[in-house]
Amino acid sequence: MATRIGPVSTFKRHHAAFVFDLQRQARVLTTDPQAAGAVSEKLCGLVGRVYQLKDASMAMAVDARGNAYVLAKPYGFYSYNVPHVCNDLVACLLHWADILVNTDGRRTDGLVATSMEGVLATLWF
Repeated sequence: MATRIGPVSTFKRHHAAFVFDLQRQARVLTTDPQAAGAVSEKLCGLVGRVYQLKDASMAMAVDARGNAYVLAKPYGFYSYNVPHVCNDLVACLLHWADILVNTDGRRTDGLVATSMEGVLATLWF
């Protein structure tokens, strides 16, 4: 059975894509410390994915009010809470990218990878 295209499925698709891409970058950084520059570029590229996720969340909050997926959360969850978390994610992505590029000779790739995994573990939406 084909998945219906709608605001909830769009949000789920963007969420899954972001989580997958962030997991992949954490894995690359863990296995290849020399890839810090490439991972930094990819993290900056993930900012666009976070904005897509934020837009999808807000569209879902408006267009799918009668949907059980939306109603399962408190009022304003997808229109207020998730966009604020997305703003924090953008700040984290840019901060990690900056740390990986501007290390002053210190090995910070492990700390960034651990931080990325921690965000993935606590991503509550």
